[in-house]
Amino acid sequence: MTSLLTNNAAMTALTTLKSINTQLDMTSNRVSTGQRVSAASDNAAYWSIATTVRTDNASLSAVKDSLGLGSSSVDTAYNGLNSIITDLQNIRGKLQSALTPGVDRAKVQTEISAIQSKMKATADSSNASGQNWLSVDSSPSNTNYQATQKVVAGFARASDGTITFSMVNVDVASIKLYDRNAGTTVTKPATAAQVVGSTSLTGTGAFSGGTADFATVTAGQTKQINFVIDLGGGASATIQLDKDTLKSTAKDLSKVTTDELLSAINNQIAASGTAKLGGKVTAGLDTAGRLTFATVGTGTAATLKIGVANLTDSTKFVAADIGFGATSNAPALTAASNYSAAFDISGANTRAITINDGTTTTTVTLSSAAYDAAGSAVSSAKATLSGADAATLINIALRAAGNTASASFAGGKLSLTTSGAGTNSSVTVTAPDALYGFTAGQTSVGTNAAAGAGTASTTTTGKGILDTTSGTYTAISAGAYSVANFNISTLVGSAGDADVASILNMVDKAIASVTDAGTKLGANKTQIDGQKTFVDTLMKANDRTIGILVDADVEEESTKLKALQTQQQLAVQALSIANSASQNVLSLFR
Repeated sequence: MTSLLTNNAAMTALTTLKSINTQLDMTSNRVSTGQRVSAASDNAAYWSIATTVRTDNASLSAVKDSLGLGSSSVDTAYNGLNSIITDLQNIRGKLQSALTPGVDRAKVQTEISAIQSKMKATADSSNASGQNWLSVDSSPSNTNYQATQKVVAGFARASDGTITFSMVNVDVASIKLYDRNAGTTVTKPATAAQVVGSTSLTGTGAFSGGTADFATVTAGQTKQINFVIDLGGGASATIQLDKDTLKSTAKDLSKVTTDELLSAINNQIAASGTAKLGGKVTAGLDTAGRLTFATVGTGTAATLKIGVANLTDSTKFVAADIGFGATSNAPALTAASNYSAAFDISGANTRAITINDGTTTTTVTLSSAAYDAAGSAVSSAKATLSGADAATLINIALRAAGNTASASFAGGKLSLTTSGAGTNSSVTVTAPDALYGFTAGQTSVGTNAAAGAGTASTTTTGKGILDTTSGTYTAISAGAYSVANFNISTLVGSAGDADVASILNMVDKAIASVTDAGTKLGANKTQIDGQKTFVDTLMKANDRTIGILVDADVEEESTKLKALQTQQQLAVQALSIANSASQNVLSLFR
């Protein structure tokens, strides 16, 4: 049916044409811009991500520029240092010739002065981007000076959007050659007290083949490490390592590693409590693999002593060394004279001795009652008590009193030892019966296997490497010279020869210091160059990420554009045909 009021065919053709035109506009935009997501309306999520990555790339581009400027500054300073090292070597050669008899030192000084001026000029002209790291002015009034120059090396965006920057730090204070600030100072922080073992832990008696065997029983004995850590002021504890105490940290007691041993030591330190060692000292390994102990506190009040303690039971254990000695350095007190063979404690006879282990004082009285109470532990008769049995009775009394001293008998003499070790451990005999062989007040003090003390912070004059007159270089008898201003023209005679030799030594130290500064700059240069390469790679990766998200497939879009153009032409023709339908109806009325 044909209607004069409604042309359904034309409406359908028009709708189709509008849809094709919309697609054609979108495809034309993709072909012209090269992007399938060019606005937030195209794909909000992809557009947001791509915009963020583009922003990051802009920041990375700025970081790359910063690294380029930093690299230029480092190169400038490095080239200046290289030139000055050559000058210092020339000065050293001049000084060596000045030590030759008959050489006119005034003329040599003329040459040296010229080199000194050249070095200063080289340092002053080593400028890059307005920065000079070799000739500085660290005066408080100079707000441009920074002891550490920071080169932006990268940035990172956290999940919450927070941006942080990483830096390459150039320590200008350690590489500067000249400093115009006469009042500049350098403060060295206080240090902790530290002691270091004598050899690598794996090379000590406790270890063999990289591990330590605490499980194997030989002649009824296993290894035991027993030492005392003393921080003074009552803060001390005995560290005992054997098959029993290592169970919690070692997987295999026959192959205990250095890490497991270290962990066991630190566990026992922590378990001693804050009143003793906990939180006050830590054990570690240095670069040579030696066992070290260091206090947490710093300054001159920090002290640390290590002593080798006695075995808990010499019949069950054999002493093992971990770099501080296996032989006990606890106090050992031997009687001045032989034990009396006529030691009679029968009836009412008694023999007394007072023993102090450094903490506890115990008076031991040998008597018939003590003899009877000991039972089978004593074999000799009361009237002729042997030295070995006397030691047994003394030990029974000491253990009962909580005294750590132990008595033994050998070679006709009694001896007393304590389980503690070091200079803070002692054993003393007072008011002894003469038959024991000890003299009144006889005492013995332990020795430390190792001891260390912290140092206080110090403040010294801190000029540049070449113009300092203290610290690295020793002042000589002719005056406080620096490499920048020494003068040998007036140095004569044997004293002058000694002064020239001292200056030569000073210049040699300066060469070493400037070389060290060059090494630091070389490390900074390597770090900056490596970061530049990484930033460049990261920017390219970001570009690829953006392309994956928003770039259009040009081949596909161009093909689609051609098809849509054809469809548009067909739709226009269809609309034209639909609009001509009413004209055909009108022809019926003609």
